[in-house]
Amino acid sequence: MGAHKLFCNEDILEEILLMSEDHLTVYNIIDQFCDVVLNNEEEEIFELIKVNPLLKALFKRENAGLLADKGKFKNLAKEEYENFLNDILILDLNEDKTKDIRDKYGILAINLEETFIQNQNYHYGYSIDSTKSTLNCWSELFTEKPLTPLNSAIIIDNFLWSDVQKYSEENNDNIYPILNSIVPDTLDIPFHLMIVLQNKGGNLTKNKAKEIIKKMKKKITSKSGVEISLITQTDTKTFHERVILTNYHYIYSHKGFIAFDKKRIKNETNGDRNWVFKDIDNYIGEIQKHKHISNAHKVHELIKKNKLIDTNTIFNEGFVENAILSNFN
Repeated sequence: MGAHKLFCNEDILEEILLMSEDHLTVYNIIDQFCDVVLNNEEEEIFELIKVNPLLKALFKRENAGLLADKGKFKNLAKEEYENFLNDILILDLNEDKTKDIRDKYGILAINLEETFIQNQNYHYGYSIDSTKSTLNCWSELFTEKPLTPLNSAIIIDNFLWSDVQKYSEENNDNIYPILNSIVPDTLDIPFHLMIVLQNKGGNLTKNKAKEIIKKMKKKITSKSGVEISLITQTDTKTFHERVILTNYHYIYSHKGFIAFDKKRIKNETNGDRNWVFKDIDNYIGEIQKHKHISNAHKVHELIKKNKLIDTNTIFNEGFVENAILSNFN
């Protein structure tokens, strides 16, 4: 089971697997993190790996598979891209069309000749403090280079809304500036937002969660709307890092995302934002992507556990079908 499913035709896949320098980054992404899906029947896949050593090596990976799904390729033929929201599409289309898919659906869609993936090899470190702050507000973190493509985000922060009565003030100076900077204004589909937070004292009830979701939907700018869920937990050890996961990005804050209050620094912090496939050709890049996968998988498992427990302290409220978690099902 890979973190992403990658869809392409057999000819494109074989060209990537030859490991030319032009396609080495794409090869490493596929080899380490993707279930590869072909437009074949399952029996045809087994026949292919008998005669093609490159496909056989791909099939034998421990962490991901080589799959057949003709139904999904029918979706592609009909341009039903909403069925691929956390996937990678390598298509025989021109760059204008792949960009259109990225913009409207937040999907990593490319053709094999364009350099979009290579151009995303981006890292930005930041600090928020009273002496050498590199940010005066959260929106500045995304000014130089937008987080594209994306259609979903998961915020994980044990210190968010620790006083639930002050959630509105915390959101106004922190969460809304972040979200209104990262939600693409080109999306034709609703943006998926999930917030995972600590509720050890039980101050956040289900009714309060519903109220917060309703108010947040009015504050987040998205022409196609936003689907929101709040996921609570009381275990302080499951999530140590304070992060924001998007489909293909990882944003880290050492001391959480509640840094500003009335445009002044409230809590000093530092961190970085990364394209999750940055430096994927070396060991450091692999670690970064594994952290992204690990946190997403832990959220997926927490949701399953919460469904069984379901109290007024531990619960899932709202839309839990976040696209980032779709390939863990």
